[in-house]
Amino acid sequence: MVQANLTPAMPVAPIDLTKDLSCPLLGIFGNDDMGPSPAQVDLHEAELKKYGKQYEFHRYDGAGHGFWNYDRNFYRWMQAMDSLGKVLDFFSANLS
Repeated sequence: MVQANLTPAMPVAPIDLTKDLSCPLLGIFGNDDMGPSPAQVDLHEAELKKYGKQYEFHRYDGAGHGFWNYDRNFYRWMQAMDSLGKVLDFFSANLS
């Protein structure tokens, strides 16, 4: 998968590294985010499934990029608190 905005500092698109992923992956996404967009999240999820990787993706309606940032107008406390629980559960399951 080729990404148009590759640079010398990022010569490979992150999605192209999926096959080499060797740890569980957690993704927390706002469905109103455009970086990554829901379509890009779908592509990453398909790639993770293709290679049989262990992952959890959680998506939140009504939330955009940075919805955990409590001092900004895009903070979404319900989504942030729910996703924090998901993070703690993921850490408990994978880092103990």
